Amino acid sequence: MEINKKDLLPLSFLKKSPYTGSFQGIRYRIEKQEEGECKLLLVYTWPEPYAFSHTPEEEKEKKSFPFSEKGLEEIRLYLSSLGNE
Repeated sequence: MEINKKDLLPLSFLKKSPYTGSFQGIRYRIEKQEEGECKLLLVYTWPEPYAFSHTPEEEKEKKSFPFSEKGLEEIRLYLSSLGNE
């Protein structure tokens, strides 16, 4: 089983607000980060059941991807692979 492209919100949404979801026991948060002129998508993952703000930092993993449609596809594949572990 994997995450479908329609399950992730478009870049136009992610420009303005973080997006959270869950997939097969893993919770995730996708947010935009700007470093100078470089735009990235940061993905935090952590085990269920707690929300991002209630999960200890040491239980969260962070990974960055390009802020692009290709980056969003890489995120989809990355999250899908976590759910299959």
